[in-house]
Amino acid sequence: MPTMTQTLAVNFPRARVWPLLGDVEQVIACMPGASLTKPREGDRIFGQMRVKLGPIAAAFAGEGTLTMDEATHTGVIHGQGTDPKNNSRAKADVTFAVVEEGAGTRIDLTVDFTLTGVLAQFSRGALVQEIANRLTAEFARNLEAKLAATAPVAEVVEDAAPVTASAAPPEPAKELNAGNLLWSMVKDWLRKLFSNPLPSGERVARRAGEGDARGGASGKSATPSP
Repeated sequence: MPTMTQTLAVNFPRARVWPLLGDVEQVIACMPGASLTKPREGDRIFGQMRVKLGPIAAAFAGEGTLTMDEATHTGVIHGQGTDPKNNSRAKADVTFAVVEEGAGTRIDLTVDFTLTGVLAQFSRGALVQEIANRLTAEFARNLEAKLAATAPVAEVVEDAAPVTASAAPPEPAKELNAGNLLWSMVKDWLRKLFSNPLPSGERVARRAGEGDARGGASGKSATPSP
C-alpha cells in the first residue's frame, strides 16, 4: 500500500482549526471533487469522490469513519469506495495531527492508499505525489477561506443570551479534473527547462567551439599571400 506524507498550514490558531476539522460538511466542501451522499451517522461518513482524467471520468462512492482525539489533537480517517462503471476501487487510511505553530496551525497528514482498476496506473511514481501536493495546497487555501468566512462558534453579549453563528452551507462539490493538474505540471516542467542555464559540460563545449571558430578565422587572415 503506497504511503504519502503531506503538510499544510493555515494562519489561524488551533482553537479555531480543530473544531472545524470535526465538521464533516465544512471539510468536505474544501476538497475538490468530494461530496457527502447522506448525513453523517456517528463516526460513519457517506460520500463520493468525482475524478476526471482526460477521457476517463470516475465517481467513487463509499463510506468511511472519522475519529478524533481531543487530548492529542490527532485523528484517523478510514475510507473506501468503488466505481462500478470503470471497475475501480479505492481505499485510504489517513492519520492527521493538528499542531500549534506560532500564531497559526500546521496539519501533518500520512496517507496510505490503494487504487485498483482502470485508474491504478495513476497511483505510482511522481505523478500521484505531484497531484497530492497540488490537492493539499488547494485544500489548505479553501480551508483558510472557510475559517476566515466563519464567525466564532458563539459570541457572548453582556446581559444578553449567547448568540450562535450559523455555519455557511457547504458549497456544491466540483469535479476533480486531474487532467488540468497534469497540464499544469507539464507547463511547470517546460518553464523550468527553458529557464535553467546550460549544464557546465555543455557550456564548456560551446565555449571551445566558439574558440576554435575564432582561432580559425584569425589563422586565415594571417596567412601570407602567395
